[in-house]
Amino acid sequence: MRLRFENIVAQLEKILLKYDCPPDKANLIATVMAENSLEGTYSHGVNRFPSLIKSIRLGHAKPKSEAALVAAFGGLESYDGNSGIGIPNAIFCTDRAIELAQRHGVGCVALRNTNHWLRAATYGYRACNAGMAAICFTNTLPNMPTWGALDCRLGNNPLVFAFPRKKGHLICDIAMSQFSYGALEVAALNKKQMPIDAGFDTAGNLTKDPGEVIKSQRILPTGYWKGAALAHLLDVFAAATALGNTTAAISEFGDNVDVSQMFIAINYRAIAPQPLSEKIIEKSVEYLLGSEEANESSSIIFTGQIALDTRNDNLKNGIPVNDNIWEEILSL
Repeated sequence: MRLRFENIVAQLEKILLKYDCPPDKANLIATVMAENSLEGTYSHGVNRFPSLIKSIRLGHAKPKSEAALVAAFGGLESYDGNSGIGIPNAIFCTDRAIELAQRHGVGCVALRNTNHWLRAATYGYRACNAGMAAICFTNTLPNMPTWGALDCRLGNNPLVFAFPRKKGHLICDIAMSQFSYGALEVAALNKKQMPIDAGFDTAGNLTKDPGEVIKSQRILPTGYWKGAALAHLLDVFAAATALGNTTAAISEFGDNVDVSQMFIAINYRAIAPQPLSEKIIEKSVEYLLGSEEANESSSIIFTGQIALDTRNDNLKNGIPVNDNIWEEILSL
């Protein structure tokens, strides 16, 4: 089915209010989740809403908790999320990093004891809309084996790089796995295979079948050993700076509970005037889009372009929502 953006926001907000979420947070969370689906990240948008409500019910995500300052030094701060809902905590820390960058050139905020932030790109877009470049990342529960291992001891630890651009921000939002579990779940719902190997089946063979990878819980690190190494370092950076939980500690919780995150905003325009930097960006994008297509099915794009195109289509025609997911949401 296809649903209007404002109708989705209203329904999600109504349910969040029922679960004692303060009105301002309920609207923020509902809007962010609807926007994620609006821009094509269905795996981390409306599809995740039942999981959020489950987390609230279990007491893992506390709707009324606020992030509290732990320590500060110049443009560097750390906060305790006090087990609050991930989206409001992450929005707060992104805004704080932007404020610090306005004063110091670079703002870096570490956050501990928070919950799933849904889509990493949300925080990259927010920084770009404030004229800042951004780097943000989070750790997760162990859901990926390091290269050469059978059992999962790494998180797929999502990372976003974002750079402002007048004609559409450049956003690289990636997990350290070849595909996120959310992307695998969407493909499985739609009975589709992944375009390339996504992980291992229960027999230890590489497979494109999302259902088999979900069953084995052995997703494939991006770039094999390179993705595994990067995942480990992102985990250490976030947890050690925030004095929060590493993936090893989160493993005891059985879910993405009390994770650690980092938010870095860079006020590059303080040393690189926008007209000059924009000219450099445009030349780079034009050069990239001028690539020779490998075959007729190839599509040459800049990172972030698909989200722009999908947003325009979904605003016009409605956001695609899986029928079963929407029925589950209505039942809440």
